[in-house]
Amino acid sequence: MADTNWEDMISLNSRAEVTDIALGPARDYLKQENGEVTWDRARIPLQRALDGDTAPLPTTEQREGYYGPNHFNFWASGLRDYCQLLEWLEPNHVARGTLLDIGCASGRLIRHVNADRLSGFSEVIGCDINRAHVDWVGRYLPPEIKIFQNTSVPTLPLPDASVDVITAFSVFTHIECFDTTWLMELRRVLRPGGIAWLTIHGERTWRDLAPTWPLYGSLTSHPDYAGYRSSVGLPKERLVFRWHAERSYSAHVFYAETYIRRVWGRILTVRDVFPALPFFQDVIVLQKS
Repeated sequence: MADTNWEDMISLNSRAEVTDIALGPARDYLKQENGEVTWDRARIPLQRALDGDTAPLPTTEQREGYYGPNHFNFWASGLRDYCQLLEWLEPNHVARGTLLDIGCASGRLIRHVNADRLSGFSEVIGCDINRAHVDWVGRYLPPEIKIFQNTSVPTLPLPDASVDVITAFSVFTHIECFDTTWLMELRRVLRPGGIAWLTIHGERTWRDLAPTWPLYGSLTSHPDYAGYRSSVGLPKERLVFRWHAERSYSAHVFYAETYIRRVWGRILTVRDVFPALPFFQDVIVLQKS
């Protein structure tokens, strides 16, 4: 453990140095479009999205392998998730002052929020526990986007009641201990009426688990999985598979809806629960009264 920094126990890649390597903008990879990733083109037409977002794309390695060599699909996946968020926000009359994306990685979602001149958001903030991602966003995405590195300790360097919309894609899927502590922190920074848009691995994820899904290999190789794999339903309301590593982000966590409503619902009002994209996760929409 001599090469491990103490920072890496609560964050990732503390020694990372951002490289000068980046790809061109999404328009350079339009020929890769194959229909795999779709979004609401009536809401955000392709040409408008391409014209609005001229920032470089991360390489496959810089985005942890997501979408492999198909750079267009990576870009379109952020646009898809942003359109799904807008579809919920509009009829529910949620204010759009400040958006915070926790676990923003290399800016998959926030680049689209910032680029959309009709978004209504006046401030876009991203954070991630991975310094490599934070530094990449800081170098390559527009300066209007505020970016900072957070840790796995449940605290955010933001004022009380300063955020209208919080998004966290594939974050609570890895929070092995402090889910309720994090929710209390989200409650603190949300303005009254603000929402948290969180994706989870739920009962449907457990039931329909397939070899093509990103979590399949690591989950099924966990030594504790064999004792549960015959269970058709989720064996516990909150089921944690943790790798005993002295670092952050080392677990797969599953939640039953009963747990979400009984435990999370004490902290923030559960407004909605529905299947998400990617299809192996669910969206939980929580609101501060």
